Amino acid sequence: MKPRYARPLQGIRLLAILASLAGLFTQLPGVAHAGALQQATLLGSTVAAAALIWLPNPRVRGWNWTAFLVLWLGAGPLVWEWSFFSIPAALLLADASRRLWRLHRSAAVPRIEIVGTQVWIPVVMKIRPSVPMADAADASALYAPANPVEHSALAERPEPVTPKTPVTPAAPTGPVPRPAPAAPPAAPPAKPVAAPTAQPVAQPASPVYDFSDNVSQPRYTFADVVGMRSTKKRLWGAAQDIIEAQGKPRNGILLFGEPGNGKTLFAEALAGQLGIPFLSIAYGDAASKWINETPQKVKAVFAAARKIGTCVLFIDEIDSFIKSRGDLTYAMDRDLTNVMLTEIVALRGSRVILVAATNWLDALDAAGKRDGRFDFKIEIPAPDLKARLALLYRAIVDELGVEAIDRSALQALAGRWEGFSAARLSALGGQLREMRRDGLFAGPVTFEVGMRAMRLLQGRRGQLPENVKAIEEIILPDASRDLLSDLAFKMEQLEDLEQLGASLPRGLIFTGPPGTGKTQAAMALAKASGWAFLKLTGAQIIADPSAWDKLYREACDIRPAIVFIDEADGILQDRRVTNYGMLTEKILTTMDGAGGRMRDVMFIAATNYYERIDSAALRGGRFEEKVVFDVPGPEAMADYVYTALDKKLGDRWQVSSEVVNLLTERVTGRSIADADAVIEKTLAAAALRRIRDRTTDIRVADVEAGVRAVVVA
Repeated sequence: MKPRYARPLQGIRLLAILASLAGLFTQLPGVAHAGALQQATLLGSTVAAAALIWLPNPRVRGWNWTAFLVLWLGAGPLVWEWSFFSIPAALLLADASRRLWRLHRSAAVPRIEIVGTQVWIPVVMKIRPSVPMADAADASALYAPANPVEHSALAERPEPVTPKTPVTPAAPTGPVPRPAPAAPPAAPPAKPVAAPTAQPVAQPASPVYDFSDNVSQPRYTFADVVGMRSTKKRLWGAAQDIIEAQGKPRNGILLFGEPGNGKTLFAEALAGQLGIPFLSIAYGDAASKWINETPQKVKAVFAAARKIGTCVLFIDEIDSFIKSRGDLTYAMDRDLTNVMLTEIVALRGSRVILVAATNWLDALDAAGKRDGRFDFKIEIPAPDLKARLALLYRAIVDELGVEAIDRSALQALAGRWEGFSAARLSALGGQLREMRRDGLFAGPVTFEVGMRAMRLLQGRRGQLPENVKAIEEIILPDASRDLLSDLAFKMEQLEDLEQLGASLPRGLIFTGPPGTGKTQAAMALAKASGWAFLKLTGAQIIADPSAWDKLYREACDIRPAIVFIDEADGILQDRRVTNYGMLTEKILTTMDGAGGRMRDVMFIAATNYYERIDSAALRGGRFEEKVVFDVPGPEAMADYVYTALDKKLGDRWQVSSEVVNLLTERVTGRSIADADAVIEKTLAAAALRRIRDRTTDIRVADVEAGVRAVVVA
């Protein structure tokens, strides 16, 4: 390997040569009287000499000395005249002298080479009988291999070499066999020559990893974190216990919670509050494509933290470092987990405050989150009311200016958005700026504008199909339709309603015969109010109890939302006669707000068998309002059939009043779902006949065929 100064030295040599040549050109007028031939010779000889001086082939050492003399002839006049070019010319000559001297000193000493049982003896190294070998050590030195490759070949076949009395061989032109033994009377018997032993191979130096770029002075303190008083108090107390180290040493603060709640911010604010450096790493800082390099980098991070002394070592997304070893298939992941656990324990008793963050506490290895590694486990919850107010105020002012603030609307929005992450609240300002750019609002941010912006920011409105009917289009008893219309209006004017002391029902239950439009009514309510719509059946909850938790978390995330449980009698049945009582209790406790009652989440259950529902589910605060669905009367059914035929047929069919009356008569007393099915089957029969016979009318026979296909006698 070339030394580090080799490349700069080559550059200096090149500059010296160029400077000398430039000096020669300046002297051309002075030597013009000598003729053009002498000028070209002088220039060419100098360049040739400079090239030969640094020629790397050691076999032309004699030419180097000659070139040195020629170089003197070219560069000597420059040094003699003592001009600006004298200095580079002198440097050029000095470096050439040093180069030639080193070349002279480094002339290789000839060696006898041994390959297996063959001996190669250089001509210049004739062995005389009068020079006996003193001992085996001298013989070993004499027969040492010339390079590591020969050494390795010899070590593979360690055949001992028996010393022979040296003779003077003729000049060899190829491999020379070992000379025959001769016993001169004056020479003492030679000792056995041991085979060359393997020399230790130099191990590569351990790589040095530099994490100085990850060390910074913290930008925040606890004063920059508005609200969250209890969380800051716990963090401060844990840090004091670690630094003061009273009693048994404790260390390790594990921050966990939902994404976007500010775990990294709290870690940096803790360092700022303590006034100590902040060393932060993520998995990307230590990841490597080379085997075992990631654990080495982790060790280097902890070593860097100990070298700093008192500091906060923050490990973001620690679940990437400490994975559950029972689920790992790669050895390096297990090694990484083991190294991380070892380093965490080794950090105890030091003044380094270890803080780690994760969104998935359950994904950590059990040994990684136990006491003794992380003695302090602190949940970072969603921002409290004071923090939400500060986040919303800053988000709106930064994007729209202080004139866009409506204090009452801001207070209402902050109170309604309990549980939303700090990241989402901070992103509201950008969404409002986009809405103002598109002309969706002007002036201050009102409550309605804020709710609309949050809906756009969430990016989804649940599983609401495009062809959802309006409440007015659904065939309902008048009392039920009025109840749903009033409820949709109250959901739109929710803030004004609550300011007057009223509130929305926590849950509703839709009951009635099958096919009377309960699901359509729930979707129509979501469409009219602008709420998100999430649907689940009782059978799905029974098959996968975790589906309820997932649905409720999603509803809280995209609220305001309607959670619709279809066929609820399977999961909300009287617990005295069912095997799913625990699931029923789980749903009811969620509605009661166990673990925190979430606003703007409404539950609707639909059932065909109201009498089967557990009485505890129907009390106040749960499914407290009942909406009754029933089959339409004759007049309502006639209107529905006429409207449905007009929408489906248009001008493509001829329909007589006899056919319309017969169709209405056949579906009267049945549900809307049955009526829709009979109409579809009637059209299918007419369409088949039209394709075959080229007819354009709907006949009585088509209606009878449709009724037979749907209605069971």
